[in-house]
Amino acid sequence: MTFEEKILKESKSKEAKLLRAAKKAVKEPDTGVKILKKSAYYVIRDCAKIAELYLPHLIYSQIKNPIQMLEGVFIRSEVSGFVSRAKKDLVTNQLLNLIVLDIKKQNLLESATTAPPQILEFEDVEEDDIYGDYDSEPVSGDIETEVVVEVEKDTLQLLLDAFKVTN
Repeated sequence: MTFEEKILKESKSKEAKLLRAAKKAVKEPDTGVKILKKSAYYVIRDCAKIAELYLPHLIYSQIKNPIQMLEGVFIRSEVSGFVSRAKKDLVTNQLLNLIVLDIKKQNLLESATTAPPQILEFEDVEEDDIYGDYDSEPVSGDIETEVVVEVEKDTLQLLLDAFKVTN
């Protein structure tokens, strides 16, 4: 089973079951229907092709908390096959980008501090230069904005870690 098929399998959406029918309609758009206009044949075929290509994107995007929901679902070969296909195929790469974005969002949320911000009290003081340290480097104890620097991981490892793939 492919990575995308596992996403569809885990979904409770009725549209997730559309892939099999879409694959058939791509090859034989007139299956089960009488085509009265030539253009209908092409409409059915091309809609089925779009469904075949982008159904995993749609279903993945409908999942609430997809990273958590899909934990433990995949095996290593499915994830590595998906990443390999993404290097060669634009549509697969788009799905990979959606997933990586969700993983990074989740990692940022998990790493965000829950400590309340330190509150400073400000008073006008009689100093010569109350703005003097504005452009200087912060010293210990000063509040500074923490810049989040993500360590770049190999994409495969990022997915393996996020989905808790052990085998």
